[in-house]
Amino acid sequence: MPLFKSCGSILLSGLMFWVSPSFLGLSLSYSQSETTTENPESGLFAPPQTLRGDDGVPRPPSPPPFDPLTSKQFNLYRLDVGDGVSVTVRDFDEFSFSGLVDPEGNLFVPILGRIPVIGLSLDEVETKVAFELGQKYLQNEPEVVALLTGVRPVDLTIIGEVVRPGYYAFAQGISLNQVVAQAGGSTPQADLRSIVVRRALVDGAILEEEIDLYTPLIQGKSLPLLQLQGGDTVIVNRLNPETVRDYDRAVVARTTLTQQTITVRVLIHEIPSGRRLQNVNLPNGSTFIDLVGILPGGDRLRLKQNEVTLLRFDPDLGRVVTQSLNPESLVLEGDIPQNVLLRDQDVIITSRTLLGEIFAAFNIITQPIRDLFSFTDFFRRFTNGNGRRGF
Repeated sequence: MPLFKSCGSILLSGLMFWVSPSFLGLSLSYSQSETTTENPESGLFAPPQTLRGDDGVPRPPSPPPFDPLTSKQFNLYRLDVGDGVSVTVRDFDEFSFSGLVDPEGNLFVPILGRIPVIGLSLDEVETKVAFELGQKYLQNEPEVVALLTGVRPVDLTIIGEVVRPGYYAFAQGISLNQVVAQAGGSTPQADLRSIVVRRALVDGAILEEEIDLYTPLIQGKSLPLLQLQGGDTVIVNRLNPETVRDYDRAVVARTTLTQQTITVRVLIHEIPSGRRLQNVNLPNGSTFIDLVGILPGGDRLRLKQNEVTLLRFDPDLGRVVTQSLNPESLVLEGDIPQNVLLRDQDVIITSRTLLGEIFAAFNIITQPIRDLFSFTDFFRRFTNGNGRRGF
């Protein structure tokens, strides 16, 4: 007898200049110039990486679209411990039952006993129950219908370019974009065109599906539907420097898919105390002029022409890069390349004197700056130790 299958705008206070939205909404990226300011002893500094606006419209690549038909295995729910299942055996009510998949991965079928179901789809449960009953108690395989009555939490491992990688538990139905947001959002190095979902099957096979969240965002289309399940691993891949021009980081920085708040440090030269490190929290996607606009009046006055330098640790290069900034040129002349897109843990140096002290401190540190942690730790010790103690 055949079986029935179930289907499962901004005003700058103190500066008094209006900046057009197009001015603030630039896509900003690195380009390399010929001259450099560097520490020849440690070799920590790369040639200045000019953070400039791209002229063209974003040109996202066109990877193969997510196709639910070809990704059928990913949208097929597979049972595991904690799932609730109701099984109806037509014409044989004594074999019908409802229950949970127990810690050993079994379902208890009346009379028949326990049967292992971990990794099985509902269709496969129907087939298995019908086969077992036909073999042991009935002359013919009966019609069996299995329904999912309760779902286990979606326990995920999230790794790669997210702010808080780790282990997470979500309710069933969580979408991939929500998963990325719950993990603190993507880092500036993330490529939202390449998010891999990896699933291990009971037989040892590995399923992988690469999802593009960036292109639908740019094109205003709906996101691909992917049913995440407990045990999945979500991998947010790093942006390839060769394809960075096709990826608008400024747009991504203002979305819910990335880190929502960044911290920028402003190192201020003061007399007689010497130096002060001001931590400024900004919405991700903020630019240099946004930072200037919210600084107290006294601190804004310290941002003098040709005396401002941005220091940033660039994970793509594995070292510190520098950029000279000119607030007056930016505001008075509309020098757009000065309005750089800020990143988390950027440091703004407000005087050449301080910049010279930093270079001198680099000469005496014993451990090179090779990651963001050592970069931020350097400035913590620099301000607490007057540039020498702790190095």
